[in-house]
Amino acid sequence: MPVKQTHTLDVPGARLHYQVRGQGPALLLIPGSNGDADLFDTLADLLAPRHTVISYDRRGFSRSTFDGSLDNSTWDEIHVNDARCLLQAVAGGPAYVFGSSAGAVIGLALISQSPDLVTRLIAHEPPLAEVLADAARWRAFFQEVYDTYQRDGVASAMQMFMTGIGLDELHRPAAIDPELIRRLSANVGFFLDHEVRQAPGYRPDLATLDAQRERIVPAGGRDSRRHFPYRPSLALADRWGKSVTDFPGDHTGYWSQPGEFAATLINALTGPVT
Repeated sequence: MPVKQTHTLDVPGARLHYQVRGQGPALLLIPGSNGDADLFDTLADLLAPRHTVISYDRRGFSRSTFDGSLDNSTWDEIHVNDARCLLQAVAGGPAYVFGSSAGAVIGLALISQSPDLVTRLIAHEPPLAEVLADAARWRAFFQEVYDTYQRDGVASAMQMFMTGIGLDELHRPAAIDPELIRRLSANVGFFLDHEVRQAPGYRPDLATLDAQRERIVPAGGRDSRRHFPYRPSLALADRWGKSVTDFPGDHTGYWSQPGEFAATLINALTGPVT
């Protein structure tokens, strides 16, 4: 079992909880709107013989704190700067990046803004509503989720959210640390306040992404091809004349099927980008 070292990093306006294990080229794992590094624990252990794996709780989630209020209008800039600071402080230079869900949106923004820091990006199911032909419909949906949260509370909003994007039956590992579940549950309010509209509402600079397309792998879950989060990966792949790289499982296959997921990720990191 690789040794996991836990640290904190002070960044502008926040203190990030992060973990490092393994050896070899640096690989940053950016979590989605659950925001917690421990969802990657088994995956990171499997990748550690090949990579120095860096995982972290995103700002405001779980063990990463922030000072004062968050400006939701600069959501992407804030989270990209956190990832940039981690890469500069821990990796010391360019790294491979895997981002899932909102983490994939952050990865795409990162390679747009700091391409010199990203060797290759695996963008797993980024919920980029704005790249879809029916973007207006999804914009209205996520606003309705937020309005439901404000009016009726967390439970009603999350039921609407999960059912609406097709993720109401996500698979989970057989055994889960109760403390992780406690943290994930505590993160939901922060997600609804600061991310449910901001991540899907991010408008990428497609021309800038086009220039980096040879280093971007659009990815999705084999079991979520019919669901909303898969569609932006398909839209980007179509734009670039590529195929979506399918990973095992659903939107959180890295958690429920880490063994197969790790093997697919290693191939995606080292193989040709097609």
